[in-house]
Amino acid sequence: MRGANRLFGLVLGLACLIAPPVAADIADRLRLAEAAAPERLRLRVHAQALAAGALPPRGVARMRADMVRQGHYFDGGPPALVARDTSVAPMLAWDGNINGGVLQDRFVFNGLTFEAAPDVRAKSGLVAGASAAGVMRHAWQTGRLIEIRGAAEIGWSPRHRIGRADAMASVCLQNHLRGWSFLDLCGTAARYWRELDRGTAYQRSAGIVQVLAAENAAHQLEVRASRVSGSGQDQTRLALSAESVWNRLASRAELTLGHPRDGATLLHHRLDGGVTWLMGDRPVSLDLQTQVLEGGAFLGVPRRDRVWGLSLSTRLRPGASLRVGVIDSRSTAGIANYRQVTLDLRLDQLR
Repeated sequence: MRGANRLFGLVLGLACLIAPPVAADIADRLRLAEAAAPERLRLRVHAQALAAGALPPRGVARMRADMVRQGHYFDGGPPALVARDTSVAPMLAWDGNINGGVLQDRFVFNGLTFEAAPDVRAKSGLVAGASAAGVMRHAWQTGRLIEIRGAAEIGWSPRHRIGRADAMASVCLQNHLRGWSFLDLCGTAARYWRELDRGTAYQRSAGIVQVLAAENAAHQLEVRASRVSGSGQDQTRLALSAESVWNRLASRAELTLGHPRDGATLLHHRLDGGVTWLMGDRPVSLDLQTQVLEGGAFLGVPRRDRVWGLSLSTRLRPGASLRVGVIDSRSTAGIANYRQVTLDLRLDQLR
Protein backbone atom coordinates (compact mmCIF):
# COMPACT_ATOMS: atom_id res chain seq x y z
CA MET A 1 0.00 0.00 0.00
CA ARG A 2 3.05 2.29 -0.28
CA GLY A 3 1.69 3.73 -3.53
CA ALA A 4 -1.67 4.39 -1.86
CA ASN A 5 0.05 6.33 0.94
CA ARG A 6 1.93 8.39 -1.66
CA LEU A 7 -1.34 9.21 -3.41
CA PHE A 8 -3.04 10.37 -0.23
CA GLY A 9 0.03 12.43 0.66
CA LEU A 10 -0.16 14.23 -2.68
CA VAL A 11 -3.86 15.00 -2.25
CA LEU A 12 -3.38 16.17 1.34
CA GLY A 13 -0.41 18.32 0.36
CA LEU A 14 -2.40 19.98 -2.39
CA ALA A 15 -5.26 20.63 0.03
CA CYS A 16 -2.88 22.36 2.44
CA LEU A 17 -1.51 24.57 -0.34
CA ILE A 18 -4.93 25.60 -1.58
CA ALA A 19 -6.77 26.11 1.70
CA PRO A 20 -6.00 29.51 3.29
CA PRO A 21 -5.50 29.79 7.04
CA VAL A 22 -8.51 32.06 7.45
CA ALA A 23 -11.82 30.19 7.69
CA ALA A 24 -14.39 30.94 5.00
CA ASP A 25 -18.08 31.36 5.68
CA ILE A 26 -20.95 29.14 4.57
CA ALA A 27 -21.13 30.96 1.23
CA ASP A 28 -17.87 29.32 0.13
CA ARG A 29 -19.20 25.84 0.91
CA LEU A 30 -22.42 26.63 -0.94
CA ARG A 31 -20.46 27.57 -4.08
CA LEU A 32 -18.33 24.44 -3.86
CA ALA A 33 -21.35 22.24 -3.23
CA GLU A 34 -23.01 23.64 -6.34
CA ALA A 35 -19.88 22.92 -8.40
CA ALA A 36 -18.61 19.59 -7.07
CA ALA A 37 -20.82 17.80 -4.54
CA PRO A 38 -23.21 14.88 -5.19
CA GLU A 39 -26.83 15.87 -4.64
CA ARG A 40 -27.29 14.43 -1.15
CA LEU A 41 -24.18 16.16 0.12
CA ARG A 42 -25.22 19.35 -1.65
CA LEU A 43 -28.59 19.12 0.08
CA ARG A 44 -26.83 18.79 3.47
CA VAL A 45 -24.78 21.92 2.81
CA HIS A 46 -27.94 23.78 1.84
CA ALA A 47 -29.59 22.58 5.07
CA GLN A 48 -26.59 23.87 7.06
CA ALA A 49 -26.92 27.28 5.44
CA LEU A 50 -30.68 27.34 5.97
CA ALA A 51 -30.29 26.55 9.68
CA ALA A 52 -27.73 29.37 9.96
CA GLY A 53 -30.03 31.81 8.16
CA ALA A 54 -27.45 32.19 5.38
CA LEU A 55 -29.19 30.50 2.44
CA PRO A 56 -29.99 33.00 -0.34
CA PRO A 57 -33.25 32.76 -2.34
CA ARG A 58 -31.44 31.02 -5.22
CA GLY A 59 -30.16 28.42 -2.75
CA VAL A 60 -33.64 27.89 -1.32
CA ALA A 61 -34.96 27.19 -4.82
CA ARG A 62 -32.11 24.75 -5.54
CA MET A 63 -32.66 22.99 -2.21
CA ARG A 64 -36.35 22.54 -2.90
CA ALA A 65 -35.63 21.26 -6.42
CA ASP A 66 -33.18 18.69 -5.00
CA MET A 67 -35.73 17.55 -2.43
CA VAL A 68 -38.36 17.12 -5.15
CA ARG A 69 -35.88 15.11 -7.25
CA GLN A 70 -35.14 12.87 -4.27
CA GLY A 71 -38.82 12.20 -3.60
CA HIS A 72 -39.09 14.03 -0.28
CA TYR A 73 -42.26 15.86 -1.38
CA PHE A 74 -44.03 12.69 -2.54
CA ASP A 75 -47.28 12.40 -0.58
CA GLY A 76 -48.37 8.84 -1.41
CA GLY A 77 -50.51 7.27 -4.08
CA PRO A 78 -49.29 5.65 -7.31
CA PRO A 79 -45.59 6.09 -8.23
CA ALA A 80 -45.05 9.62 -9.55
CA LEU A 81 -42.48 11.04 -11.94
CA VAL A 82 -40.28 13.44 -9.93
CA ALA A 83 -37.40 14.01 -12.35
CA ARG A 84 -36.64 13.59 -16.04
CA ASP A 85 -33.59 14.90 -17.87
CA THR A 86 -32.16 14.30 -21.33
CA SER A 87 -29.13 15.71 -23.08
CA VAL A 88 -27.29 15.40 -26.38
CA ALA A 89 -23.78 16.83 -26.57
CA PRO A 90 -20.83 16.91 -29.00
CA MET A 91 -17.47 15.44 -27.98
CA LEU A 92 -13.85 15.82 -29.08
CA ALA A 93 -11.18 13.58 -27.54
CA TRP A 94 -7.66 12.27 -27.96
CA ASP A 95 -7.85 8.48 -27.67
CA GLY A 96 -4.72 6.38 -27.29
CA ASN A 97 -6.51 3.17 -28.30
CA ILE A 98 -9.37 3.82 -30.69
CA ASN A 99 -9.48 0.30 -32.10
CA GLY A 100 -9.01 -1.74 -28.90
CA GLY A 101 -5.60 -3.00 -30.04
CA VAL A 102 -2.36 -3.97 -28.31
CA LEU A 103 -0.88 -0.98 -26.48
CA GLN A 104 2.70 -2.27 -26.45
CA ASP A 105 4.17 -2.72 -29.97
CA ARG A 106 7.06 -4.84 -28.73
CA PHE A 107 8.52 -6.21 -25.50
CA VAL A 108 11.46 -8.37 -24.44
CA PHE A 109 10.99 -11.53 -22.35
CA ASN A 110 13.82 -13.89 -21.36
CA GLY A 111 16.02 -12.35 -24.05
CA LEU A 112 13.41 -12.83 -26.75
CA THR A 113 11.76 -9.90 -28.53
CA PHE A 114 8.04 -10.14 -29.18
CA GLU A 115 6.48 -7.75 -31.69
CA ALA A 116 2.80 -7.19 -32.35
CA ALA A 117 1.55 -7.46 -35.93
CA PRO A 118 0.72 -4.04 -37.42
CA ASP A 119 -2.99 -4.83 -37.81
CA VAL A 120 -3.47 -5.53 -34.06
CA ARG A 121 -1.58 -2.53 -32.70
CA ALA A 122 -3.43 0.27 -30.91
CA LYS A 123 -4.29 3.27 -33.06
CA SER A 124 -4.30 6.72 -31.49
CA GLY A 125 -5.62 10.08 -32.60
CA LEU A 126 -8.44 12.58 -32.37
CA VAL A 127 -11.98 11.24 -32.12
CA ALA A 128 -15.04 13.41 -32.79
CA GLY A 129 -18.57 12.40 -32.00
CA ALA A 130 -21.57 12.90 -29.77
CA SER A 131 -23.05 11.56 -26.56
CA ALA A 132 -26.61 11.23 -25.32
CA ALA A 133 -27.87 10.63 -21.81
CA GLY A 134 -31.17 10.44 -19.98
CA VAL A 135 -32.53 9.81 -16.50
CA MET A 136 -36.01 9.21 -15.10
CA ARG A 137 -36.99 9.03 -11.45
CA HIS A 138 -40.27 7.77 -10.04
CA ALA A 139 -41.03 8.16 -6.32
CA TRP A 140 -43.04 5.32 -4.76
CA GLN A 141 -42.71 6.36 -1.12
CA THR A 142 -41.48 9.52 0.57
CA GLY A 143 -37.75 9.69 -0.13
CA ARG A 144 -37.76 6.38 -2.05
CA LEU A 145 -37.14 6.25 -5.79
CA ILE A 146 -36.74 4.05 -8.79
CA GLU A 147 -34.13 5.65 -11.01
CA ILE A 148 -33.47 4.58 -14.62
CA ARG A 149 -30.41 5.92 -16.44
CA GLY A 150 -29.09 5.44 -19.94
CA ALA A 151 -26.15 6.85 -21.86
CA ALA A 152 -24.46 6.28 -25.20
CA GLU A 153 -21.46 7.74 -26.99
CA ILE A 154 -20.26 7.30 -30.55
CA GLY A 155 -17.01 8.62 -32.01
CA TRP A 156 -15.21 8.61 -35.35
CA SER A 157 -11.51 8.94 -36.16
CA PRO A 158 -11.02 10.81 -39.47
CA ARG A 159 -7.34 9.82 -39.55
CA HIS A 160 -7.91 6.05 -39.26
CA ARG A 161 -11.47 5.99 -40.64
CA ILE A 162 -12.73 3.82 -37.79
CA GLY A 163 -15.35 4.34 -35.12
CA ARG A 164 -15.94 3.39 -31.53
CA ALA A 165 -19.07 3.24 -29.37
CA ASP A 166 -20.11 2.81 -25.74
CA ALA A 167 -23.51 2.36 -24.10
CA MET A 168 -24.72 2.03 -20.52
CA ALA A 169 -28.03 1.41 -18.75
CA SER A 170 -28.75 1.23 -15.02
CA VAL A 171 -31.64 0.80 -12.61
CA CYS A 172 -31.34 1.90 -8.98
CA LEU A 173 -33.60 1.77 -5.95
CA GLN A 174 -32.68 4.79 -3.83
CA ASN A 175 -34.09 4.55 -0.32
CA HIS A 176 -34.15 7.18 2.42
CA LEU A 177 -34.00 5.26 5.70
CA ARG A 178 -34.03 7.85 8.49
CA GLY A 179 -32.31 11.13 9.18
CA TRP A 180 -29.44 11.39 6.72
CA SER A 181 -29.06 7.64 6.11
CA PHE A 182 -29.77 5.95 2.76
CA LEU A 183 -29.70 2.53 1.12
CA ASP A 184 -29.02 2.19 -2.62
CA LEU A 185 -29.51 -1.00 -4.66
CA CYS A 186 -28.31 -0.81 -8.27
CA GLY A 187 -27.82 -2.89 -11.39
CA THR A 188 -25.77 -1.67 -14.36
CA ALA A 189 -24.97 -3.06 -17.81
CA ALA A 190 -22.31 -1.52 -20.07
CA ARG A 191 -21.42 -2.43 -23.65
CA TYR A 192 -18.45 -1.28 -25.72
CA TRP A 193 -17.57 -1.70 -29.39
CA ARG A 194 -14.09 -1.35 -30.88
CA GLU A 195 -12.68 -2.53 -34.20
CA LEU A 196 -10.67 -5.32 -32.50
CA ASP A 197 -12.54 -5.75 -29.24
CA ARG A 198 -16.05 -5.65 -27.89
CA GLY A 199 -17.76 -6.85 -24.76
CA THR A 200 -20.39 -6.39 -22.07
CA ALA A 201 -19.91 -5.85 -18.33
CA TYR A 202 -22.48 -6.08 -15.54
CA GLN A 203 -22.47 -4.82 -11.98
CA ARG A 204 -24.87 -5.32 -9.08
CA SER A 205 -24.29 -3.29 -5.94
CA ALA A 206 -25.71 -2.44 -2.52
CA GLY A 207 -24.54 0.63 -0.65
CA ILE A 208 -25.19 2.29 2.72
CA VAL A 209 -24.77 6.08 2.64
CA GLN A 210 -24.47 8.41 5.63
CA VAL A 211 -24.34 12.20 5.29
CA LEU A 212 -22.82 14.15 8.19
CA ALA A 213 -22.39 17.83 9.05
CA ALA A 214 -19.58 19.45 11.06
CA GLU A 215 -18.97 23.05 12.05
CA ASN A 216 -16.99 23.93 8.93
CA ALA A 217 -17.62 20.96 6.62
CA ALA A 218 -20.09 18.35 5.42
CA HIS A 219 -19.31 14.73 4.53
CA GLN A 220 -20.89 11.84 2.64
CA LEU A 221 -19.65 8.37 3.63
CA GLU A 222 -20.53 5.14 1.83
CA VAL A 223 -19.85 1.44 2.18
CA ARG A 224 -20.69 -0.46 -1.03
CA ALA A 225 -20.53 -4.14 -1.92
CA SER A 226 -20.68 -5.06 -5.61
CA ARG A 227 -20.43 -7.98 -7.99
CA VAL A 228 -18.76 -7.35 -11.35
CA SER A 229 -19.04 -9.82 -14.23
CA GLY A 230 -18.63 -10.05 -17.99
CA SER A 231 -15.79 -8.96 -20.30
CA GLY A 232 -13.37 -11.39 -18.65
CA GLN A 233 -14.26 -10.34 -15.12
CA ASP A 234 -16.14 -12.12 -12.35
CA GLN A 235 -15.36 -10.61 -8.97
CA THR A 236 -16.83 -9.42 -5.68
CA ARG A 237 -15.64 -6.00 -4.51
CA LEU A 238 -15.96 -3.82 -1.42
CA ALA A 239 -15.62 -0.03 -1.63
CA LEU A 240 -15.28 2.59 1.11
CA SER A 241 -15.69 6.22 0.02
CA ALA A 242 -15.83 9.70 1.50
CA GLU A 243 -16.79 12.96 -0.20
CA SER A 244 -16.47 16.26 1.66
CA VAL A 245 -17.13 19.95 1.18
CA TRP A 246 -14.80 22.19 3.19
CA ASN A 247 -14.50 25.96 3.38
CA ARG A 248 -12.18 26.29 0.38
CA LEU A 249 -12.22 22.96 -1.43
CA ALA A 250 -14.15 19.77 -2.00
CA SER A 251 -12.42 16.41 -1.69
CA ARG A 252 -13.15 12.79 -2.45
CA ALA A 253 -11.45 9.48 -1.70
CA GLU A 254 -12.41 5.88 -2.40
CA LEU A 255 -10.72 2.59 -1.61
CA THR A 256 -11.90 -0.50 -3.51
CA LEU A 257 -10.81 -4.03 -2.58
CA GLY A 258 -11.30 -6.99 -4.91
CA HIS A 259 -11.66 -10.66 -3.95
CA PRO A 260 -8.98 -12.78 -5.70
CA ARG A 261 -9.73 -15.74 -7.95
CA ASP A 262 -7.26 -18.42 -9.00
CA GLY A 263 -6.04 -18.17 -12.57
CA ALA A 264 -7.47 -14.71 -13.30
CA THR A 265 -5.86 -11.26 -13.36
CA LEU A 266 -8.31 -9.17 -11.36
CA LEU A 267 -8.39 -6.01 -9.26
CA HIS A 268 -6.54 -6.35 -5.96
CA HIS A 269 -7.11 -2.78 -4.81
CA ARG A 270 -7.80 0.65 -6.25
CA LEU A 271 -7.45 4.04 -4.58
CA ASP A 272 -9.01 7.16 -6.04
CA GLY A 273 -8.52 10.65 -4.67
CA GLY A 274 -9.25 14.15 -5.82
CA VAL A 275 -9.83 17.77 -4.89
CA THR A 276 -11.87 20.56 -6.48
CA TRP A 277 -11.43 24.25 -5.84
CA LEU A 278 -12.75 27.44 -7.40
CA MET A 279 -10.78 29.93 -9.45
CA GLY A 280 -13.25 32.78 -9.54
CA ASP A 281 -16.46 30.99 -10.51
CA ARG A 282 -14.62 28.26 -12.40
CA PRO A 283 -14.23 24.82 -10.76
CA VAL A 284 -10.84 23.14 -11.21
CA SER A 285 -10.32 19.48 -10.29
CA LEU A 286 -7.19 17.41 -9.77
CA ASP A 287 -7.74 13.63 -9.63
CA LEU A 288 -5.31 10.82 -8.91
CA GLN A 289 -5.75 7.07 -9.09
CA THR A 290 -3.65 4.01 -8.44
CA GLN A 291 -4.68 0.40 -8.82
CA VAL A 292 -3.08 -3.01 -8.65
CA LEU A 293 -4.26 -6.09 -10.56
CA GLU A 294 -2.97 -9.52 -9.57
CA GLY A 295 -3.46 -13.18 -10.36
CA GLY A 296 -2.97 -15.51 -13.27
CA ALA A 297 0.22 -15.61 -15.29
CA PHE A 298 1.69 -14.37 -18.56
CA LEU A 299 4.12 -16.71 -20.36
CA GLY A 300 4.45 -18.64 -17.12
CA VAL A 301 5.31 -15.58 -14.98
CA PRO A 302 2.88 -14.53 -12.19
CA ARG A 303 0.98 -11.43 -13.35
CA ARG A 304 0.95 -8.13 -11.44
CA ASP A 305 -0.05 -4.79 -12.97
CA ARG A 306 0.28 -1.40 -11.26
CA VAL A 307 -1.51 1.49 -12.95
CA TRP A 308 -1.29 5.19 -12.06
CA GLY A 309 -3.49 7.96 -13.38
CA LEU A 310 -3.45 11.75 -13.04
CA SER A 311 -5.90 14.21 -14.59
CA LEU A 312 -6.73 17.91 -14.45
CA SER A 313 -10.10 19.27 -15.51
CA THR A 314 -11.76 22.66 -15.63
CA ARG A 315 -14.73 24.48 -17.07
CA LEU A 316 -13.56 26.65 -19.94
CA ARG A 317 -16.80 28.60 -20.03
CA PRO A 318 -20.44 27.85 -19.16
CA GLY A 319 -21.35 24.74 -21.11
CA ALA A 320 -17.81 23.64 -22.03
CA SER A 321 -15.29 21.58 -20.04
CA LEU A 322 -11.76 20.30 -20.70
CA ARG A 323 -10.02 17.32 -19.13
CA VAL A 324 -6.40 16.24 -19.71
CA GLY A 325 -4.67 13.29 -18.12
CA VAL A 326 -1.96 10.67 -18.23
CA ILE A 327 -2.11 6.94 -17.45
CA ASP A 328 0.99 4.88 -16.71
CA SER A 329 0.98 1.08 -16.44
CA ARG A 330 3.85 -1.12 -15.27
CA SER A 331 3.44 -4.90 -15.35
CA THR A 332 5.32 -8.17 -15.03
CA ALA A 333 3.75 -8.87 -18.42
CA GLY A 334 5.72 -6.70 -20.83
CA ILE A 335 2.76 -6.40 -23.16
CA ALA A 336 0.91 -4.40 -20.47
CA ASN A 337 3.61 -1.71 -20.05
CA TYR A 338 2.38 1.55 -21.55
CA ARG A 339 1.82 5.25 -21.03
CA GLN A 340 -1.15 7.13 -22.46
CA VAL A 341 -2.16 10.78 -22.66
CA THR A 342 -5.88 11.55 -22.70
CA LEU A 343 -7.80 14.67 -23.61
CA ASP A 344 -11.54 15.32 -23.61
CA LEU A 345 -13.37 18.46 -24.69
CA ARG A 346 -17.09 18.36 -24.01
CA LEU A 347 -20.06 20.69 -24.35
CA ASP A 348 -22.96 20.31 -21.98
CA GLN A 349 -25.63 19.78 -24.59
CA LEU A 350 -26.99 20.63 -28.01
CA ARG A 351 -30.48 21.04 -26.68
